Amino acid sequence: MRRLILNADDYAMDEGVDQAILALIARNTVTAASAMVLSPRWVDAAGEIRQMNADCGLHLDLTSEFAAKRIAPRLSALIARAYAGRLDSAAIRDAIEAQLDLFERALGRPPDFVDGHQHVHQLPAIRSQLIDALQRRYGADAAKIGIRICASRRWRGAKAQLIGVLGAAPTAGLARRTGHAVNNDFLGVYGFSPEADLQLLWRQWLTGMQGDMPLAMCHVATASGRSTTADPIRAARANEFSWLASDAFQDLCAELSVTLDRWPRGSQ
Repeated sequence: MRRLILNADDYAMDEGVDQAILALIARNTVTAASAMVLSPRWVDAAGEIRQMNADCGLHLDLTSEFAAKRIAPRLSALIARAYAGRLDSAAIRDAIEAQLDLFERALGRPPDFVDGHQHVHQLPAIRSQLIDALQRRYGADAAKIGIRICASRRWRGAKAQLIGVLGAAPTAGLARRTGHAVNNDFLGVYGFSPEADLQLLWRQWLTGMQGDMPLAMCHVATASGRSTTADPIRAARANEFSWLASDAFQDLCAELSVTLDRWPRGSQ
């Protein structure tokens, strides 16, 4: 059997997203969920996921509408400033610390792993501040916290390639040097088209995944669940939920000898 961490992004974003993620955890399909702790739903959402059989991590958020004090007005500006060395280090450190505080306050423990909304955790200056914060707060126990690496080990399209180029390799090097568990392949990137053939995409991803700890991200929501935020990929989320909740997805995993598993050091 080949192991795969199946991570649902944007937990606590809104009711429909949370309903879908919790349903997939209950089906033993989603094995990890990344939490948007700046959302007003987070405290209630933490209570719902606390006893579920899944890892819960911090979805570091510097760009959503929940991030009122943004480091930059939009993602493109954040990327540009990061690569120009023009980010405010103190503001980044404060944002990371505040979100770790919110996570711990609600769940009573450190996150099982950390990744980033729109993959911001891997950008220059941000990645080093993140690792420093984890080392400072948790000491030797920081090594129990996984770090998502957004690098595809084979060609999976231009978008996946671009995400990896923006900082996956240096993030992986920094995480490994400080003892963090890291995934060694990254699946799930596509254009979020509502017309995407998810069955074909997942067959390609699962067939071609590499390494002993690959990770696939997903973005799901129930079709009927209420959204309180602007969500341009809502239709894609509903389609992903329908596919991942299907018997056909489970059959595909069985056919390809894929077992859905948690982070190796995710359980505190």
